[in-house]
Amino acid sequence: MTAKIRRAVQVLFLLLFIGLFIAARYPYTSGFPADVLLRMSPLIPLFELLSDHRLSLIFLPALIILALTPFLGRFFCGWLCPLGTSIDVASKVVRSPSNRVGGKWEKLRFLKFALLLGCVILALVDIHVWGYLDPLSIFNRAMTVVLYPFGTLLVDGALQGVARIPGMEGAAYALLDPFKTYIMPEPQAHHQELFWILLLILGIFGAEKLSRRFWCRNICPAGAWLGFLGQFRMFERIVGEACPVCNKCQVECKMNAIPGGNVHQTSKVECIDCFNCGAVCPPKIKAITYRWRWKPYHTPVDISRRQVVRTSLASVAAIGLLNIGFPGRESRNRQVRPPGALPEAAFADKCIRCLECVRICRSNGGCLQPDAIHSSLEELWLPVAVMREGYCEYNCNLCGQVCPTDAIMPLSLEEKQHTPIGLAHFDKNLCIPFARNSDCIVCEEHCPTPDKAIKFDVKEVVTRGGEKKMVQYPYVIKELCIGCGICETRCPLPGAAGIYVTTANEHRYGTPVAAPGPAPNPYG
Repeated sequence: MTAKIRRAVQVLFLLLFIGLFIAARYPYTSGFPADVLLRMSPLIPLFELLSDHRLSLIFLPALIILALTPFLGRFFCGWLCPLGTSIDVASKVVRSPSNRVGGKWEKLRFLKFALLLGCVILALVDIHVWGYLDPLSIFNRAMTVVLYPFGTLLVDGALQGVARIPGMEGAAYALLDPFKTYIMPEPQAHHQELFWILLLILGIFGAEKLSRRFWCRNICPAGAWLGFLGQFRMFERIVGEACPVCNKCQVECKMNAIPGGNVHQTSKVECIDCFNCGAVCPPKIKAITYRWRWKPYHTPVDISRRQVVRTSLASVAAIGLLNIGFPGRESRNRQVRPPGALPEAAFADKCIRCLECVRICRSNGGCLQPDAIHSSLEELWLPVAVMREGYCEYNCNLCGQVCPTDAIMPLSLEEKQHTPIGLAHFDKNLCIPFARNSDCIVCEEHCPTPDKAIKFDVKEVVTRGGEKKMVQYPYVIKELCIGCGICETRCPLPGAAGIYVTTANEHRYGTPVAAPGPAPNPYG
């Protein structure tokens, strides 16, 4: 019965996570914060303490989980984690009978502790890479870039196809209308970095072919942190004298927390309170129970002193390697961050690459995209504005409302409309008026600022045929441009745009506003 309750709670939290993910869209009217479950991550308070030397109450869900872990153990992994639940589902599909007992991979358990230690050492020198391995971030990232776009593509295509079948239109649209209203009211999402994010999630699910919960057992640093805190846990698995040593519990344990040959013992570091062992215990015997024991025995973590030394040396080497990469000033010039973003170093430290801001972006991910590596690993999957594909909507400030770590601070709509995230520039080799001496006013027409940031300088030119004509040459007023990028998005050129946005004139949250410069001169 307890195992059935656990499965019900798992499904409930998975559906709640998916429901909040779907609710994170324009217009964002949910009274329940869409990022609240992302703030359950057990790793966030640890690394906030290391970087900011404080614990914020916005991470109260995670603090509650950490407070309960010394008493209950790794219950988060077995009951609440959506990635763990998804892994259990994937295990039903990909696992083979040979991985029922996964003891042959037991030597890899130290990896998760080594990764946790490495992330801590790197965080001490302000290099935060732990977000790449955070289970909630991984799940939300996969939902944003892979699972939701692929799922909506299949369902929408299937319903549209059924609607074309004579006699099936009514039934198809009876499903299609609520689907478009509640699940997919925006256009189909397309995202950068699809291949690598897909490869990561497929690797996590595919590892179930090797052993059940391979990721949770051997790699997940959140599991390592919870296991470390739960090594003295007081809510324990107790095996009574009536146990016939049938080993069913040891075979059924998905975390291999019951050592072979001694079913009376349990690894408190690995046990996730799934209660599967009690469910398979012969009903007439019921030798397995769970109860409180106030003088518990201790289960040590699976990492030796030698492995600690090796991990520390590898982390020191990583510090050096991450700091000798090519600076890439040109690529940095095009890395436009969301409005309200912290200064770049703090932004990279705080962001856990969950891509919740990409999900809720007004243009459905067309503007904000997961970034690639240009010169440093820390750039990978940071949200970046790709203005040629989509623009930062003038009347939208949602990205700051759903950031779980305050890497993007919430701005009021008025603040957002006066916060420049970049500056538009004309490429005179491509822009139609400069390159062809022909009028084009698309960029000025779409500029959303009350006093247009794009103006025209009207000049007389002589064409190659000797004809005189008046041409409107556009220019940008720096003091008015907020870098929203709609001019770059709407530029009618088929390839590269004749106008583009750079980080020039950007204003990051918490930095002083630059004094206004001299009045701009129009392009000559």
